[in-house]
Amino acid sequence: MKTYNETKLAQELIRFPTIKTEDKGIMKFLSKKLTAIGFKCTLIKSKGTGSKPALNLYARYGKSKPHIMYLGHTDVVANLDNWNFPPFKAVVSKGYLIGRGAQDMKGSIACWISAVSNFVKYNQFKGSISIIISADEETTGYGCPAVMKYLRKKGEKINFSVVGEPSSNKSVGDEIRIGRRGSMNGVISVYGKSGHSAFYGSYINPCTALAKIVAKLKSSPLDNGTKYMPPSNLEFTKMSVENLSENVVPQTASAKFNVRFNTKHKSATLKRKLNKIINLIAKKQKCRTKIEYRVSGEAFYTELNKDVLMVKNVVKKVTGLSAKLNCRGGTSDSRFLGSIPRLELGLRNNSIHQVNEKSSISDLKKLTLIYSNILKNYFK
Repeated sequence: MKTYNETKLAQELIRFPTIKTEDKGIMKFLSKKLTAIGFKCTLIKSKGTGSKPALNLYARYGKSKPHIMYLGHTDVVANLDNWNFPPFKAVVSKGYLIGRGAQDMKGSIACWISAVSNFVKYNQFKGSISIIISADEETTGYGCPAVMKYLRKKGEKINFSVVGEPSSNKSVGDEIRIGRRGSMNGVISVYGKSGHSAFYGSYINPCTALAKIVAKLKSSPLDNGTKYMPPSNLEFTKMSVENLSENVVPQTASAKFNVRFNTKHKSATLKRKLNKIINLIAKKQKCRTKIEYRVSGEAFYTELNKDVLMVKNVVKKVTGLSAKLNCRGGTSDSRFLGSIPRLELGLRNNSIHQVNEKSSISDLKKLTLIYSNILKNYFK
């Protein structure tokens, strides 16, 4: 049975220019690699960013429980100009692997597969190891839900999941994500009555109402935070008034905002809270409002169960670090895993989405060793 070197495999993965949901053959490549070490692989289609559907991978080794699953994604962000080396050449230079996806997150995928290839070759164990690789974590986010829908239909039961997002900060393993805040975008449109600014009383200014709404929402704390999550925060990101004349009060004004919220809220209750504030001010200003929301993901949190503590102990033994458990960062495919206990543990995030994204070879080796020990301890 084959085993895989994490650096070489990471190079091979980076050389597929998988921007947005473009596959470029990477899922069939991964299927071939995993099939060679005993996995049964299934390609699952989901909606893509172009005319072609996206391809996602589900691979499983074994049929019994306990069942541990790894979650990753092959898509990468663009930002491809002004690199020192071609971003998809996967150059190794001065102890670093340089290329788009080195940290986020083809490097992590390579580390997990390398760890698994050695584990299944040299260990007999009772249980199952599966891998989900989505095609669109950075963009549409349809891939992981499509795979989860497939697994529900099959009646698959996953007991624990490691998500390979780049959670580490200054050193591999110094931080572990045990949850994520929720994210919700909103658009407030305020409708008044246009008129000449010289004739006070003949118009209703939506700008005034919107300004009061913005001030009230920013001055109203949503909560005090939780043990692992900071206070929920609302930020306005864009304000627009389509008005070409300085002496005319406009008919409408709008603002866009984003809320990062903790587990004290569900998006539905948060919407009601915000709507109440917005509509009360609008009513006082004699304006109408339209409020639109788009929820990217709900807040979630994994309790400190035996598997989370086991991973923390593994990191301590391999690195000497006592990993900080937190829920920092934006959203990830982890939000689609429902009630599956999970954590995020991957490479450093100091160069993700940047020009000259890179990971040190020593970081890749260290993460592979961590993953190897997670497997050994999980099936002990």
